Amino acid sequence: MKALHMKQQMVMALSITVLLATAGCDFQMGNWSQARFERTITTQRPLAAGSTLDVETSAGSIAISGADVTDCDIVATVIAQAPTEEEAQELAEQVTIEAEPVGRTLKVRADKPRTGNNRSISVSYRIVVPRQTSIECVSSYGSLELADIEGTISGRTSSGSVRAENIRGSVDLTSSYGSVTCERFAEGDLILKTSSGKIAIADAAFGKCDAVTSYGPVTAQSLRGESIHLHSSSGSIELVDAEAGTMDLTTSYGRVDARQTTVSDLRASSSSGSLEIVCNEACPPNLAANVKSSYGSVTFTAPPAFAGRVRLATDYGSVHTDRPITVSGEIGKKKIEGVIGEGQGNLHLETSSGSVTLR
Repeated sequence: MKALHMKQQMVMALSITVLLATAGCDFQMGNWSQARFERTITTQRPLAAGSTLDVETSAGSIAISGADVTDCDIVATVIAQAPTEEEAQELAEQVTIEAEPVGRTLKVRADKPRTGNNRSISVSYRIVVPRQTSIECVSSYGSLELADIEGTISGRTSSGSVRAENIRGSVDLTSSYGSVTCERFAEGDLILKTSSGKIAIADAAFGKCDAVTSYGPVTAQSLRGESIHLHSSSGSIELVDAEAGTMDLTTSYGRVDARQTTVSDLRASSSSGSLEIVCNEACPPNLAANVKSSYGSVTFTAPPAFAGRVRLATDYGSVHTDRPITVSGEIGKKKIEGVIGEGQGNLHLETSSGSVTLR
């Protein structure tokens, strides 16, 4: 595991280096000997409810919030760095903010002068729009924050955290290097992805929830939807108080802990980690669950009314059950197969190395 952690750090460092090398001349690594000049630009444009805001910056954060307004209020913070304060000020004062309507879309961009070595310009935005506005926002280097929006949201950053709260509408948020957080979400689909960082979800109602991280944990609570897919290539999965027709909880390296779950079709797996699933009493009697670990224990609390086939198996460990099972075949320490009551449910609990317990 220690070697894996070191490998992950090396991959992250190499990837960030490549990103910085290919970012172009608008972004430079920090230089404490540089002079810095900051300038604020404000502008306002009419924006009808139901329109789309399209904003992009190569270096800088973007924060967008909805309010009971009829205009789009833009505050841009320009930060220029150069060897001298005079040159930094000159660079900053050459920046203009263009906010032009294209059909029902308002496009916001910064027009900046070209910069050379040891010189950089970043432009960050704080924008207020009518609540019923769809958002498209992109930052190469900077965080994204979205709040109080009723509309479709698409956000992407190459390096920075992403946060969305109190959103009503489909959401698709991606960070290459940073955490992704979504709280108080309703309607539409919820798509969250990061290559390296934590994903956190709370108080969400949706059609489909798809949260994927390559390096980091996934935590979620109070979810309601048609389907839930939580995946981490290297990190734990923690789910509390969730209801969905189907759930798919997977991690390559980490544990899976799901409690207060109401589901009809559940799949949970870990290549290296334990799994503990606790079903609510509201789960249907014909629950289908396939829970598997390659290296780790499996503990499953079935709903009281469950009825159907059961298979508990381990290669290296033991199996236990607190439920009365009518066994078919031999009873062994490593495998139990049989039925509970009369029903169409199906429980398959398995590990290659560890104990398996049915409660």
